[in-house]
Amino acid sequence: MSNISDEDKSLFAEAVQGVQKLSQDKQVVTHQPPSIKAKKRYHPPKNDNVSFVYPKKIEQFSQVTAYESLTYQQPSVHAQDMKRLKNGKFHTHWQLDLHGYTELQADKILKEFLIDAIQQQARYLIIVHGKGYNSKTDFPVLKNLVNQRLPQIPQVLAYCSAQPKDGGTGAVYVFLKKENLTSK
Repeated sequence: MSNISDEDKSLFAEAVQGVQKLSQDKQVVTHQPPSIKAKKRYHPPKNDNVSFVYPKKIEQFSQVTAYESLTYQQPSVHAQDMKRLKNGKFHTHWQLDLHGYTELQADKILKEFLIDAIQQQARYLIIVHGKGYNSKTDFPVLKNLVNQRLPQIPQVLAYCSAQPKDGGTGAVYVFLKKENLTSK
């Protein structure tokens, strides 16, 4: 027995109007989607040319809420570079997703990721921190951790909240300084 109302039947008929039924003798060939390569797989750092130590957590740090946009830039960053960053107009294979980690775990992983990216001469990163929907406060823990840590790293030239397609206020685009590791 059908529990579909006459109104639903009418709406369906209207939606499929002009659609032609496929012939039964035609076969549809499906293809496996190409395998998606990971954005960035972790490898242990190859050398010790890049390292940094976070200062102790800043107690007087101004916390942000889930929907606030993040923006930071060093004075040396050109306006067109910041505009390009805000619009997500760059290509990167470097992405870190911190969902599901505790603050302590995320802090360690973020540091390792940044050291690795700097050593590998990455220029643009995406860090997904989430909006903190499961946080017990109005201030998302991981978002605030990222917002506090990134300005402490000299190689971070700028960062800003991502475009909606990349996570919106639940992610940041990061622009790194080009390092000359051979002269160290």
